[in-house]
Amino acid sequence: MAAVTLLLSLSWLPSVAQDALSPRMQIGISIMPAIVAANKRLADNDTQTLPIYVVYQHNRHLAEQLRLDLERIGKIRTYALQVESISLSDLLVSDPVPSSAIFIAEPINDDLDDLLDFVKQQRVLLFSPFEGDVERGVATGFRVTDKVLPMVNTTSLKLSNIQLKAFFLRIAVKHEQE
Repeated sequence: MAAVTLLLSLSWLPSVAQDALSPRMQIGISIMPAIVAANKRLADNDTQTLPIYVVYQHNRHLAEQLRLDLERIGKIRTYALQVESISLSDLLVSDPVPSSAIFIAEPINDDLDDLLDFVKQQRVLLFSPFEGDVERGVATGFRVTDKVLPMVNTTSLKLSNIQLKAFFLRIAVKHEQE
C-alpha cells in the first residue's frame, strides 16, 4: 500500500518534465523585451521598476515557469523587471501601472474580449506568443516564417494609446483590424 501511495504521489513528475516551454513560448520570452523597450511610454515611467504580469486562466504552474524565465532577463532599458504571475480574474480587478506589460501564458479564448477591453482602458501593452492572437486584437506578438518578426495590431495599439518607436514599427509585421 505504501508503494502505491508513493507511486501516486510521484505520478505528477513526468508531466512537470514534459511541461518544458514550447518553442513559441521561448521565442516569446526572447522577443517581448524588445517590444516592451520600443514602448514610448517607458520614458514617462518615473520608477526604477517595470511591472510585467504573466496572465493565466488555469495553468498556474506554466505561468510561474514563465515568470521565472522573464525575471532572468533582469532589466529592460534601465528598468528592473518586477514580474508577477496572476490569474486573469485577479488581473481584471487590479489597477496596473500604465507602462506595464502583460504576457499571456496560455490561450485565452472565451475571456479574450474582457482582457482586450481591460488593456485598452488601462493602457497596458499586451503580448501573446500564440498564433492568431494579434489578428484577434492582441496588441503585440510575433510571426515565424523563415525568420522571427515582431507583429503588432495597429488598431489595438491606437485604442490602448500605446505608441511604439518608429524603428520598431518599420521591422514589425502590421495587422490592422477592421
